[in-house]
Amino acid sequence: MAKIVVMYKNKIVKEVAIGPQGIKIGRDLSNDIQIDNVAVSRFHAEIYRQNYPFYIEDKKSTNGVCLNGAVINFKRALSHNDKIMIGKHTLVFVEEPKDGLGGKQQPDINETLCLSPDDLARLREQN
Repeated sequence: MAKIVVMYKNKIVKEVAIGPQGIKIGRDLSNDIQIDNVAVSRFHAEIYRQNYPFYIEDKKSTNGVCLNGAVINFKRALSHNDKIMIGKHTLVFVEEPKDGLGGKQQPDINETLCLSPDDLARLREQN
């Protein structure tokens, strides 16, 4: 199970499990993670799963999304313990281990996988 740990000033505010529909982040009350801060857009970002990897995507927010200290302008694959900065909040992506695979689920043999350039680089490093 994957989740987001929402932190403010190094204190955990809440934890939100990422369901099959993903989670939406922003200032609007309809978001799964609602951050009441003027630096956060009404519909700021979204985290979702596409086959195996989870992705974060900036939804054209005013102040952007930082992933591990770098501003992202399009969707990026997430890895365990990635730190997402939205406004003054830090969101930590946590992927709990399953089946002894260190958080990675075994893909279905009949499933088509879409690999990002980051995924390909990680695969090359492992082999």
